[in-house]
Amino acid sequence: MQIILSGLHCDACETSVTEGLSRFLHVKHVRMVREGIEDNPWALIEVADSYERVWNVCNQLRGVFHRGKVIKLYIPLHQDNVYHDLEPHQRLDIF
Repeated sequence: MQIILSGLHCDACETSVTEGLSRFLHVKHVRMVREGIEDNPWALIEVADSYERVWNVCNQLRGVFHRGKVIKLYIPLHQDNVYHDLEPHQRLDIF
């Protein structure tokens, strides 16, 4: 599953992002994207966690500041490799 992390500084690298998120997720791969504003890179992160786990971590880290910048985690839609903790026969009652 992939997530996008923004709100980084220009000195952020694959290793620092991996180390920072390893407390929360099983990070498989990080790719830094540095196009655009120099001091505003973002990271495309591949994780080996369920959608529910990633959703909970994204909500937990919402609004957290890192060195004066708020970090933002975004789950891109339409991912083929998204798996859920729910079994196919289980029902999720929302109302």
